[in-house]
Order: sequence, then structure tokens, then C-alpha cells
Amino acid sequence: MFFNTNFNFKLLIKKNFLNNYIFKIYLSLLIVMGIDNSFGLWNGLIQPFKVLLINQFTVIYYPAFGLLVFLIIIFYIIITFSNERFLNIILIFLSTIFLFSIVDQNKSYKNLKDYSLTVDKKYNNTDIVIIFDEMSGLNSYESKSPKGITFDEEAKEFFKRYNFEYYSNIKSIDSGTKDSISSLLNLTSNKVSSETLKGSDNYFYNYEIYKNLFFESFKNISVYQNIYIDFCQVKNISKCKTSNPFNERNYVEGFKDTFLTKIVSLWKLNGSIISTLTWRTLREIRAIDSLLDPEGQKASFNDLFLNIEKDINSKNYDLIFVHTLVPHKPYGFNDNCNYDGKLSLGNTFFSTNKKVNQHNTERICVLFFLNNFLQNLQKNDNLENIKLTLMSDHGARIIDDETSNLSVIYAYKDKQTKYKEFNKETTSQKIFISRYNHLINF
Repeated sequence: MFFNTNFNFKLLIKKNFLNNYIFKIYLSLLIVMGIDNSFGLWNGLIQPFKVLLINQFTVIYYPAFGLLVFLIIIFYIIITFSNERFLNIILIFLSTIFLFSIVDQNKSYKNLKDYSLTVDKKYNNTDIVIIFDEMSGLNSYESKSPKGITFDEEAKEFFKRYNFEYYSNIKSIDSGTKDSISSLLNLTSNKVSSETLKGSDNYFYNYEIYKNLFFESFKNISVYQNIYIDFCQVKNISKCKTSNPFNERNYVEGFKDTFLTKIVSLWKLNGSIISTLTWRTLREIRAIDSLLDPEGQKASFNDLFLNIEKDINSKNYDLIFVHTLVPHKPYGFNDNCNYDGKLSLGNTFFSTNKKVNQHNTERICVLFFLNNFLQNLQKNDNLENIKLTLMSDHGARIIDDETSNLSVIYAYKDKQTKYKEFNKETTSQKIFISRYNHLINF
């Protein structure tokens, strides 16, 4: 009985395999899906050529979808001109890559750095450096619009309220994060990314910094980072938290914190084209939001400050270093500073004026969340125990001009500072060096 059933099944497969075009399309699709999900064709073949593909096709999802269709056609042709023995090869191949995907740990969430070591020492004062990504400064190109003027006014009021020293005409030495931050952390105005940064072997990170003179001056450092640069490869890191979609977080009002958001966002992490197209489609019809960087960092911006506040309260760290992808595109905050996922869609096609207006909304919301953070510290008598630097790595880069590319925010406060504006033209690297170079023994 078993032999007859097995024999009939083989005959059915053989018949379908040789004669049924629907079955051949299904099998081709199955093969391509297996390859895509196991090897991550989006991350491997699409993402590395993102700029080129956008320049050629405008929308990067078009060539990605085209690649899937091309591969399906190729396998359909191969199956059509093969005999039934090829089915066995295909089944073995699919089984192999399935087992490989189970055994392979490169994409395991455990590779996202998220740890906290026991610290016995207590610090009465903590240095805090918060770097906002892609945030234009005062008097920037973005500040020339009506809402930009409002931002400048609100920023100055914020700095006055908390006795910041701030710089109103300050630029970064470079419009890119790698050169800007690597120079900053090595206390130099020269570009040193080639000497201090390298590509990361970790699936989740783009780069890692292996030389960091600034960090060497502290003993117990708490780092909050995203997946662009891994700062936790150097010594003296007692706590390292990477923005992690696997962790429970508090989200800004308006974010779709649902099971579907979680499962689709986590599926996209495998870097496949199919998961990316699904993720994008469901966001377009507003069925989900994204937990992943950079959208997830805006959606959980309030959670970041709650964690920083806990670190300050613990007194376990002499330095808290933060690099957040806020207010970096894609956009996310509405005029009420609630999260609106539709703002993160299609912003490539925004007009210049619309980009400027939305960037200013994001900058104003950064002030809103910062004010809540400092109010909580003040209420708990912790505001006088910190030395706080607020800055950005580079400007909004909305137009190709220094006033947009290089203009940055830069402000500093401790318990001695009084509200003061410095309007001289300078660079954030030079000011940071003047503040901290006494820590380094040259």
C-alpha cells in the first residue's frame, strides 16, 4: 500500500514537473524565495548599489522586484529544459539552504550588542555627549524659512532656560557621519576615518571604530548607538545598548506598536528582497510601522531619554555617549511631536520647501523631547550633576551647500555655565577639542 502511494505520488510529481507550467512557476518561485531568504539578496545585491540604482530607477524597489522576476524566469527555463532528476537536485538544494539558515548565526539577534556590566564605583558628575544625526544648526539654510526662524527662537529660549553656552555659526568639518564623528572622538580637526574606522564583520553594523582617544579618558562608559557605527569595540565600555527591535520599548504616541509591525520588521532584518517589499507595501497601506533604524529610533525617542535618565540616576558612569538617528531622514514627527509613519514614506520625492519645513518640525520636536528630559532631571535634582554636550554630526543636507551640509547644532552646560551665545565661525571638532583635550596626555 505504501509502495503504491509513493509510486503514484512520484508519477504525479513527474507529470506536473514535465507538463504543468503552473507547477514550474510555483517551483521556480519556491527556489528563488529560498535563495532570497537564506542569503539576503536585498542586502547583498541591492543595498550596496543603492545610490546607483536610485539614480537609474528613481525608486529602488523597482530593480529589486525586477531581479526577483528575472531569477524566477531563469529557474523556470532551467526546469523546463531539465528532466525529473532535476527535482531531486532542487529538493536537496532547498533543504541544504534551509538547514544552513537554521545553523548560521550571523543574523542572530544576539549579535546586536546589548549588555551591561556590573559597576561598583559611583560618580558624582557625569559627562553626557548626545550626537543628533543630520540636524542643522542655528542660522543654517533650513533656519531661513518661517518655521526655521521659529526653531532658532525656540532653541535660544531652551538654551536660556537651562543656562547653555551655544554656538550659532558652527559647522562640522565634513557632511558625512564617518569623518565627522571619528575626528571628534579622536580630538582632531583632521579627517581620520581611514585610520580609526573599519567595516564591521558583524551582520548588523556598517562600521566599527577601533581608535577612540576620547573614550580612553573615562573608566565606565555607557553607550547608546545605532547600527551605522559600533562604538563598543574599544575598552572602558561598561554598558552598550544598540537600538534593538527585539527589545520592548516605550514608543511615541501614534506609533503602530502591533504584532504585525514586530513580525514584519524582524523578517526584514534577514535582508531578503521579499521581506523588504512586504515591509514596504504594508507600510504604504498603513497596516504597520517600522521598528528598524532609522524609523524605530524616532518612534522610541522618548525611551532613549528614559534610559539615559536611569543611567544618570545610577551614578555608575562617568560618560554617557549617545549617537541617535534623530532627526535623520526618513521623517517621523508631526506638528504635535507624535509619530506619524506616513511621513517616512516617499520623502525622497518631497520638494525642497517641503523637506525644509519637515526638517524644522523634526528639529522643534528634538527640543520638545530634550526639554522633557531636562525637566525630569531638574525635578529629581540631577541637573546639576551632569556636563551635557548637545551637538549634531552634520547638517540636513537638503541642498548641496555648506549652509545645509555642514551647519550643526552645538551647546554645552554644566553647573557653572551661564546662558551665552558664541557667534564666531568655527567647527564643532575645534570646540569639542577645546573642551576635552585636557583629558589626553599627548
